[in-house]
Amino acid sequence: MMNKIYKKLLTIIFMPLLAILVGCSANNPSKSYFQLTSNLQSSVSQKIKTTKYFIWIESVDVVSFLNKPGIVLQTDNIKYETATHHLWASTLSQQLQERLTQDLTVMLPNYLVSSRSITTPTLTVKLFIDGFHGSYTGDAVIKGRWVVTDSKNNIESKPFERHVPLASNGYDALVNALSKGWQDEELDFANSIKL
Repeated sequence: MMNKIYKKLLTIIFMPLLAILVGCSANNPSKSYFQLTSNLQSSVSQKIKTTKYFIWIESVDVVSFLNKPGIVLQTDNIKYETATHHLWASTLSQQLQERLTQDLTVMLPNYLVSSRSITTPTLTVKLFIDGFHGSYTGDAVIKGRWVVTDSKNNIESKPFERHVPLASNGYDALVNALSKGWQDEELDFANSIKL
């Protein structure tokens, strides 16, 4: 008898609590994770690559308000908002460094490109990113500065700024536009240092 009352009491108390918990979790939108893309095909060669040119990607410094898990949108000329459900798959600085290393390897086949210091570099690259976000204007904004040091300690600095129109609304279109703009910037950089 006591067991029946106890079971009924548990059902009366815990079923509504369970329904509330399930309802709350159903109202939370799911999170989406985004990765920068490249349309360059990296070929895996069975041959050992021989070169005397080495590019060291020493650092990719992303301004702190952009180097967060959420994708950033500029909502007016003075306000930036970070998404809570549309997130980068890994930190922006890490993604940019990986893309840069992989893409320059394809774009500059005469160079060994690495984010690790392997030997004395022909060129040392530092990248500073001040803009990598969506804008209320309907563009993806990419801006920053390349700082390149050669083996004789000559330093060159090259600022850049790109505005890439979004093909449609939404985070998918924003990440696609950022990916395209970044690859175009990489290509311009690669063309400026080709042998």
